[in-house]
Amino acid sequence: MVVGRWLAVLLAGCLLVAAARAERPVRAPGIAVLETRQTEVDVWPLLSVLTEERAVWTLPDVLARLSERRPPQVPTSNFGEFGGVAWLVWDVEVTQSAAGEWLLDVGYPALDHADLYVLREDRLTAQLRNGDWLRLSERPLPTRTHVMPLNLSAGRYLMVLRVQTSGSMIVPVRLTTPQQRQMREERVQMLQGLATGVMLSLLIYSLAQWYSLRDRMFAYYALGVGGVGIFQFSFQGMGMQHVWGNALWVSELLPPACILVGVIGAFLFIDRALEIRSTSPWLSRLMRGGALVCTVALVLLLAGVISYRDAQRISKLMGQVPTILALPIAWRRWRRGDRATGYILIGWGVYTAGVVVLALLISGRIPATPVTMHVFQVASLAEMVMWQVVMGIRMDTLRRAAEQDRHDGERLRRLADTDALTGVLNRRGLQGAVVPMLQRARPDALVGVYLIDLDGFKPVNDRHGHHAGDSVLIEIAARLGMQIRQADLVARIGGDEFVVVVGELRDEDAAVRIGDKLLQSVQAPVSLEGGACSVGATIGFALSPTDGTDVGHLLAQADQALYAGKLAGKRQLRRAG
Repeated sequence: MVVGRWLAVLLAGCLLVAAARAERPVRAPGIAVLETRQTEVDVWPLLSVLTEERAVWTLPDVLARLSERRPPQVPTSNFGEFGGVAWLVWDVEVTQSAAGEWLLDVGYPALDHADLYVLREDRLTAQLRNGDWLRLSERPLPTRTHVMPLNLSAGRYLMVLRVQTSGSMIVPVRLTTPQQRQMREERVQMLQGLATGVMLSLLIYSLAQWYSLRDRMFAYYALGVGGVGIFQFSFQGMGMQHVWGNALWVSELLPPACILVGVIGAFLFIDRALEIRSTSPWLSRLMRGGALVCTVALVLLLAGVISYRDAQRISKLMGQVPTILALPIAWRRWRRGDRATGYILIGWGVYTAGVVVLALLISGRIPATPVTMHVFQVASLAEMVMWQVVMGIRMDTLRRAAEQDRHDGERLRRLADTDALTGVLNRRGLQGAVVPMLQRARPDALVGVYLIDLDGFKPVNDRHGHHAGDSVLIEIAARLGMQIRQADLVARIGGDEFVVVVGELRDEDAAVRIGDKLLQSVQAPVSLEGGACSVGATIGFALSPTDGTDVGHLLAQADQALYAGKLAGKRQLRRAG
């Protein structure tokens, strides 16, 4: 229900954005009046426009057609994918108190040409060329957006802005002073730096997880984060200003290329994260096919076969395909109680809203405002954070599964090393556990290896049955364990043969005392359902390092001592050697 409410809110948000396409009233051009140095003017409501498809007009041609200019019949500051030239014309009145240095800020970085002509009394007083086709060092000012300095004295001016671009023609125009723009730009730079830092942190984290876990899911996530993050870095003008200012080909190719890379990452990541191959192999092949299509488009873009605008259209078309294809699987998993999928649906909802706004923006169907121009960036960050939560849940699941596997493995190892009847070590378990004890053996800290063979056990089996014999073996194993410390070992290595290993014995006398205790514990009567019975034991023992340090050799020494005890009448303790 929580996810459903979130999706409903996001859908309502998209509808509100779409409602911004309502018809705009026709208005007459106005005059931008600069009254004080604190004035900042949004030029769009005051300008009129002339458009041409073939890009052949010059400034005199435009001046001759001023009577034909009309208010722009497009959403605020947004001509969309218009492929011609837009000539924006407006009048400026400068008062005496406002005279001085001003800036014209065209606030959309991805414009190829933004050329300004300033006329006073029909005479050209300034001509400034700007746009992405110029290196940063060739622009009037080395800024993120297209900023042109103007020295305006009191009086009336006619300003003409020629705009042409291969991408979307978004033209937010503002007249401002250097101080006001600096304050506004500082806020923008801080927020863009924060967004870039978040994306960079997610990228580094995912690459580190991929390197350490060798899980391709993290590599695909890094591909998506890197593509979207670099696109935003370029789209907001940060790349041109701070990184590749004089590499024009980078600004031309990077935005559509990065979006394609991000879509490739989305196809592969969603396929991997939702484990689509295990539930729907054909859908998984379709997801990988979508990634292949975008890869081919990326190669064609880099090779110059398709244009910036073609790549933009392909990425806009393919951008939502991964979500659309995987949505039914994600929905079913969420309905079955998969907590991680709820975060996926929230992330998709936010991202879809951002993509819808971006698609409407670049196609010229909604106004270009600070909100609409940054919605996709915020939505991308939100989706990436949601996916990070999903990966955290998955890592926790993998960790729990690994812990369970380790516990199961330990249990299996214990079963493999333990005698099923008595619960003490078997021969295999003894071989592994005794080695560290023998490695610590010293002349003043001996390790005693006692080989114990029961006397009179066969008659118990013959008289009382194997069930009674098993009870005797269980009781004997328990008694032997009670005579030694927790750090020492008890093992059953044959039918009625036991081994006891005792460490930190000061001398042979101490070893003999332990052996006598073991012998006496075995000889005490054992209670059975049909009465009591008695068995005895013969014990041979060897000491390490005195008699050797190899467990096999020590057991052989103890076996010889045991055999000698059997020949001498049984039920006794014998030292090897």
